[in-house]
Order: sequence, then C-alpha cells, then structure tokens
Amino acid sequence: MLSTKLFLLLSCLVSVALTQPKKGCGVSNSDLTKATNILNGALCKHAKDNEGQSYEIKTVHKVTKPMRPGLLFKMNVDLSDKTNSQVVNNCNVEIKSNSRTGKSFKITLQCAINSEMIIIFYNP
Repeated sequence: MLSTKLFLLLSCLVSVALTQPKKGCGVSNSDLTKATNILNGALCKHAKDNEGQSYEIKTVHKVTKPMRPGLLFKMNVDLSDKTNSQVVNNCNVEIKSNSRTGKSFKITLQCAINSEMIIIFYNP
C-alpha cells in the first residue's frame, strides 16, 4: 500500500516537472515572470504596430539568463497566431536591455516557420 502511494506521488512529481519550462542557470521564478511579461508586452506592441500579425505565448520551453552585459534573457517559446491558434511557431528569443536605466528593451525573435527575424523595441 505504501509503495503504491509512493509510486503515485513520484509519478505526479515527474509529470509536473516535465511540463514546467526549463530554467537555465540563475533564472528564478521572478526572472521567468519578468521575461514572459516583457515578451507579452512586446508582442502586444508588435500587434498594434503591424496590423494582422498578432502572436501570443503558447508554451515557454526554456529561459536562460546569460552573463553578458545588456543581454537579459534567452528564451525558447512556442507562439501561436491569435487569428489562427492552430498555427504554432517555435521561436528563439533574445531580450536585451536597450538603455542604461534598463527600462526599455530590444526583443529579437527568430522563428522556425517563416525564418524571418522580428525585432521589437519595447518601452513598458
């Protein structure tokens, strides 16, 4: 009975761990939240600036915090098209600090489907 409960508990823990985004070296939960908030804000700005191109984050696969000046986060995410949620595009994202105050950002998206690079300047 105890071994069955232990097995179920471990199975649940493994399934939860596999569905969580992978965090890289030095990435806390607050860093993960900050990175996704910056990317969401930038995607909203991009949608307003470019009518017809509207994306939302579907899945965050990985977030890392490289130790390079100005580079805040590197991410791997799945973005879905808001007009057709069936279209999912895997993208590598870089979020760089665009000023000395750290309040404006340069977000670069390199996506698999269209392979074009999207650059968004975002000042929340």
